[in-house]
Amino acid sequence: MGDVRRAAGAGLDKATNVGREKAASLDKEALSAAGRGAVATARQADDWVLNQLQAVRPPALPLTEAWKLSIGGIVAAHPKAPRLTGRLLAPLDRLGAIAIGPDEIGFDGDTVEWGRVTEVRTRPLTDLAVGAVWDFAIDDLRTRLPPVPGRKWAVTKILQVLLAMTVDLEKQIEAAAEDDDAPRLVACEIVHRGRIQRNKQSTTGLFSALALCALPQVGETLAAAAGERGVPVVAAEPYEHVSANERVLRMRRRREVLASQAHELESAADEDD
Repeated sequence: MGDVRRAAGAGLDKATNVGREKAASLDKEALSAAGRGAVATARQADDWVLNQLQAVRPPALPLTEAWKLSIGGIVAAHPKAPRLTGRLLAPLDRLGAIAIGPDEIGFDGDTVEWGRVTEVRTRPLTDLAVGAVWDFAIDDLRTRLPPVPGRKWAVTKILQVLLAMTVDLEKQIEAAAEDDDAPRLVACEIVHRGRIQRNKQSTTGLFSALALCALPQVGETLAAAAGERGVPVVAAEPYEHVSANERVLRMRRRREVLASQAHELESAADEDD
């Protein structure tokens, strides 16, 4: 009887494991399918995203006035943006903005006076496929936006912007790997003195990093402005050493997660914003 029970238990465990593996496989397939659907949607929106980015004029040297690029500003410029969208999206500067001016610079709402900047650090754009800039969640958007009509539309467009830019970065990484070119450097970290003289670091978030990859002239202006002020521009320590293929794979996986979020949001019933 004990042997029968053990055999039955083993059979049950095996069936359970098979069921779990099948469920995991289905989840993976669903995620992939959702990702493909959302990426297709994002590619349909590429025109307005890329047009907005191509229309961006980088700050001119020497710096004489404040310049800013933000994810909220790009979405607010959409031809179908509801009224007052710009004011609605203002809180998103902390999730995605680049500020460069004669007096201060910064990322994502964290600006610092030039006089306190001690270093500007660069990273290869391939590093951005494995770095911490991907610590991003759709819930961050929802919590920062007030519950007013138009919020779902705005969040959907923000995700489309990010998706279009991640597709562009993936293409750049793949092209560099195929051509065996040295990866382009992106000025994406600012080291500065804190109020009590300790060094602090400001780093780009997801949108800011992607924008610097899509608009290399902006990062070049930032580095040049630092050089004019005697601020060293140095290479940051690499996040980790992984192959180009692994970087592309990680990029694709993260993009699929972001894409599935966009797909779920677009497929959901209208929110009672």
